[in-house]
Formats: sequence, C-alpha cells, structure tokens
Amino acid sequence: MSLSGEAIFLSDSEISSFKKNFSGPLLKEEDKDYNEARLIWNGMINKHPALIVRCKNSKDVSLAVKFAKNYNLLTSVRGGGHNVAGNAVCDGGLMIDLSLMNNISVDTKTKVAKVEPGCTLGNADTTTQKFGMVIPSGIVTSTGVAGLTLGGGFGWLSRKWGLSCDHLISTEVVTAEGEIINVSAENNPDLFWGLKGGGGNFGIVTSFKFNLRELGPEVTGGLVLYKLVDTENVLSFYNEYISTAPREVTTVLVYRYCPPAPFVKEEFHGKPVFGIGALYAGKADKGLEVLKPIKQFGSPIGDMIIPKPFVIHQAMLDAGQPKGECYYWKSEFLKTVSQSLSEKFVEQTLNMSSKSSIIAAFQLGGAIADVGEADSAYSFRNAGYAININTQWQNHSSPDKHIDWARKTQQLTTPYSMGSGYINFASADETEQRVVATYGNNKYKKLVDLKRKFDPDNFFRLNQNIKP
Repeated sequence: MSLSGEAIFLSDSEISSFKKNFSGPLLKEEDKDYNEARLIWNGMINKHPALIVRCKNSKDVSLAVKFAKNYNLLTSVRGGGHNVAGNAVCDGGLMIDLSLMNNISVDTKTKVAKVEPGCTLGNADTTTQKFGMVIPSGIVTSTGVAGLTLGGGFGWLSRKWGLSCDHLISTEVVTAEGEIINVSAENNPDLFWGLKGGGGNFGIVTSFKFNLRELGPEVTGGLVLYKLVDTENVLSFYNEYISTAPREVTTVLVYRYCPPAPFVKEEFHGKPVFGIGALYAGKADKGLEVLKPIKQFGSPIGDMIIPKPFVIHQAMLDAGQPKGECYYWKSEFLKTVSQSLSEKFVEQTLNMSSKSSIIAAFQLGGAIADVGEADSAYSFRNAGYAININTQWQNHSSPDKHIDWARKTQQLTTPYSMGSGYINFASADETEQRVVATYGNNKYKKLVDLKRKFDPDNFFRLNQNIKP
C-alpha cells in the first residue's frame, strides 16, 4: 500500500537488497513470527502489514524510513504497542517495529536514564528502582515509554513531579528523510518543544534521556472500594480531602463492576462499585499517615492501601487491562468531578455494555501546572482531571454496543469538559477538529509549522495527525 493508497508489490530482490544493510529480522505474512509481531495490546486492531521490520538500532530505523520513502509505502511505527488507537500497525504497508530496542541504562551520579523506544514502563521501573529512582510515568506497566512521553505522560507521580515529557533532557530522532539528529533545548529546540506532547508526528525517537527522581523502593498506595450506592457520600468526603491534600498524593476515581479481587469479599464480585485509588510519593510510613482518612472513611468493601514496593503499586491496574481484549476509549479534561457529573457516571456504570469497562478520573494539577502552558506542546496543564472512558470487551462480541456506550458517556461528560481530552487516550476515530482542540488554535498553528519543517509530505501520518 502506498501513501496514496495504491497497492505496491515489493519483489524478493528488493527486500533482499534492503536486508543486506539491515541488522534486525524482516517478517512477511508467511513467516512464523509474523502473526505475533503484528498483534498489539488492543485486540480490536486486526491489521496485516506487507512487511514488518524489527529494528535493533537507530541505523536500522533510518534504513527503514528511507526504504519506505523510496517505495512510497504507508508506514506505521510500533514502540510498546499499547496505544489504544492501534496506529502501530497498518494494512498492506510497512510496520517499523521498535520492540527489540528495549535497553535502559542508569547513570547514578547524574541521576539520568537513557531509554530506548521499545521499553515499557515495567522495563523502566524495574531498572530504575534498583537504584531507588524513577521516571515519573504512567499507570499500566505494559504501556510504552515512547508513546506515553510523546503524548505528555501523567501517572501516580505527576502531581509531585510533573509529566514524563517534563523530565526529558534530550532525544535522538530519525526524521522523515531518514536523517539521525539530536534534539534538546539546545539542539533543534523547536522540535524538542513539539516532542513534548505532539505525539509521533515529527519523527521516530530512537532514544530518550530523562532526569530521574528518588523514590522507593517502598511506598504506600492502593485502592479502596465502596458500593456504588455510596458514591455521593464518598465523593463529598473525597473532594474535601483533596482540597488540603499535599502534592505527594495523587488519586484516581473509578466507576466499574467489581472484579474478582482477593481483597474484596466474594459477595461483592460482579457488583457495581466506586473506588478511590491513591499513592503517596514519599516515605511509606508518612504515606500511611496521610492516606489514613481515605482508609477510614465510610464502609469500604475492600481496602488495599498498604505499604508495598513501588513496582507492585505500578502494576496494580495491569490485571484489568490484559493484552488481546478489545478496547475503545474516549477522554475529556475536567476542572473537577462534581456531584452532578458523578451521578451521570453512576448511571452509565449501571448501563455498561460490558462489565469489564471502566470510567476513571485521573487527578492532575500540582507540578503539572508549574510548567507554563506555552512551554511544551502538551496542553490543558490547568486541568484538574483527565477522564478515561474505557470500554473493554471480549473479541467474540460485536463492538457496536460498546462503542455506542462510550460515545454516550462522552456526550454526557461534554458539558463539564474543558474543551478536549488527553491525546494518549484518543481512539482511532478522532476528528481533525478534535485534534486542533487538544492543542488550541495558537499552539496547533505552531505544530503545523513544525510539521511542515520536519515532515512536509506527512510521511508520519498514522497518529493523531497534525497535517502539514
């Protein structure tokens, strides 16, 4: 498939010629590892690239880009393969697979980590925690560091220290022409600005350097669950609690059906629940004291806010987001979670098309807002919450009713929205107007200028696309 949509046939000799200088494996549909390589986290995505090139280094990436440009191939880029929109895979084109580039190194003297684009949050946390340090990142360990960072990157540590992209020192980037360049505040500062929230629009990042923070190995965090009928009272308590809670505390509100969790009595399994997830980004004993009001309020049906290794807390939500399930997401930024909006979430929880689905409100603010709105492509730094309307179902089930539920939930949220949502939570059907709204007109114009400079032909277009 070409950029224009016309079918292109690559002969064996053309592929063999490319492979002479390429150090990684090449996979075609008849190869035994092809099917595993083309499948990503979201089971709703079922695409078949003509060729998968599994890069081992930045030179491989450069060769792959030049090859794709030479034959005018539709090209997708796979990092961690966790993006819900499924842009990591394309039909009939070239898939540049970075998953073999998964090294991470830590300089304990400078407190800097160098991370390759195939690394997941789990890879990064396991390595950095050996030295009692972290890269502030996301909330599910199978998420790719690259995609998370390029979209901004918030999680349990964001209120204390800011976004993942705020910790970037420099990157190595392969451009749309296959050139390998260094990008930082000193080198290509305009592109450095755009990489911090502008997604994969401008090139392929082949390494990231991050400032590290000291934390762990033990922290206090977890989840408290209540019966859904108690939501109004619990939310009133919660809003009062967070009004004075320190930045070290980050929370997430959860509306869902109770999974078969061992910390909840079996009688509540499969019943609608409301939850408060929390982490204290500091000493575990201090965290236990600060989070005690959440543990003690009302009549919880389950409480797992306890001291634990940070890597265990980071994996807390993993079991509810398994690879191969089907996912469709919607998102909005909010100032606050009001009682009137919460009532709509309660109603939509009871009307869920799948009992695996979740409505989650991730608390923002704190250090995120310390960075100026104009200082990075990431927008809505003044938001209080990011809503994730997370529809999840089994592959044998028709998607229509699940997608309809997510869209209806988003429509009910829109009157409370600040105008758009988090780019990393966007599904494949986002409109151009929605992408513009994500950045705002002035910032979007700056991103368009950047796109014209670094990718005027829109080679990198399988993303939340900024058109040149």
